[in-house]
Formats: sequence, C-alpha cells, structure tokens
Amino acid sequence: MPTSSEALPTDLSIQIEGLGKNYLLGEELSLQHTLRTLVRRRRTVPGFWALKDVSFEVPRGAFFGIVGSNGSGKSTLTQVISGMAAPSAGRVRVWGRVLPLLEVGTGFHGDLTGRENIIRLGAILGLPRAEVEPQLPRIVEFAGVDRHLDTPLRRYSSGMQARVSFATAICFPADTYIFDEVLAVVDDDFRDACVEELRRLNAEGRTVIFMSHDLDLVREICTTGMWLEKGSVRITGEMQSVAEAYAAGHSAQAA
Repeated sequence: MPTSSEALPTDLSIQIEGLGKNYLLGEELSLQHTLRTLVRRRRTVPGFWALKDVSFEVPRGAFFGIVGSNGSGKSTLTQVISGMAAPSAGRVRVWGRVLPLLEVGTGFHGDLTGRENIIRLGAILGLPRAEVEPQLPRIVEFAGVDRHLDTPLRRYSSGMQARVSFATAICFPADTYIFDEVLAVVDDDFRDACVEELRRLNAEGRTVIFMSHDLDLVREICTTGMWLEKGSVRITGEMQSVAEAYAAGHSAQAA
C-alpha cells in the first residue's frame, strides 16, 4: 500500500541509513520424554541477512534503477521502502506518497472480473472506490483490455494481468513510484508505452524507482542507480557507470 511520511523536503524522496533485514529460516522441533509427558522444545534456526548495512539516498525527481542478481536483496529492499516489510536494523525515511507495484497479479482474484480487480487493486493501494472508478476509462484504454473488462481474470494471460497492474498503478498520483519487474512479461509495444509513461511521470517531477533484470532497459531509462550484491551496496551513482560495473563484475565471475 502507499506509504507516506512528513512533507516533502526540497531535495530527497528516500533516505536509507544502515538498513538491515533478517529473516528467520524456521524452527527445529526436538522431542524429549519426561516422566509424564512428551515435551516439544523449539529452537530457533539461525536466519540470514537479506540486507546488510545498506545506506543510500534517492533525490526527489530521480529516475533511480536497482540492479543485481537473484538473491541480491532487490525485492526485499523495495518491500521495506514500500512499508510492506519492517527493517531489522537501520533507518528508513520516505517523504510523500509512495505507490508500489512489486509483483504482477498481487491482490488479484481469478474469479473476479478485470473491472472488479481494478477496484480491488486500487483498494490495496490505499485508494477509495470513489477515486478509482473515474479513472477506469483511462486505465482500460492504456491497458488495452476493454473487450475483456468484464471477463474473469483467470482467463487473462500473464501479460494482460501485467497490463492491468501497470495501468492501474500509473493512473493515480504519487510522489514516488516503485516498480519491481513489472514489465518482464509484456510485449515490446506495451513495454515501450510503459517506458514513455514512466518518463512522463518523471518529467513531471515524480520520483521513479525501477528494478529489473533487463540491464539494457535499466541503462536506457534510468539516470542514477545502485548495484546490490548479496544484500549489500556495491556501487551507487550514474546509471551508466553502475551498469558497466555490474556487467563487468558478472563477466569476471563467469570467467
């Protein structure tokens, strides 16, 4: 859901200081007999740090990319920024309204129609029905699903679901938009339309945080960014430099 903090400062949208996120892997159960009963003893299995001492800032109005291999902590980071996961250490400051779209199909229900799911997704994003319904024509036009609007979502392809997810998210105002791999399953034409829409939002002064495994796409649309590796920041700066360092690092590992 959208998160918000104090009024926007002049120069920052997000400030992260010493952020850490630890996940417990589970519990071990051991059984011990006593004279009268069987006792279950629980021992916590040591967890792992998905994020470790992460610090960076995103200026207001930036088009900020995040790159990294699977398991690097990218999704965990966007979840913490969006308020969907609590940090285990450090400090997260977010100014203004944040609208996250972190996974295609999140909040959707297969038995509901496209129209009903748009209303549902809007509610999950913290938007009242009265605010969502006037935007329905624009959402449907951008997503290109007008013929299927009253069809149950289970009949939609993953690409159609991605279209509805993205169109719903970008049709509502926010100070910062966060997108996590939402363009991975759409066709080239729709992806190009999405990129242009993201650029329009950014040109209006909105902050856009974009995460993808498509390094060429991140390099093309983002101006600044960060490389995460095993939960830690490897480098931040201009996106071209970050992308080159990331590509070189992976080439070295593969050699």
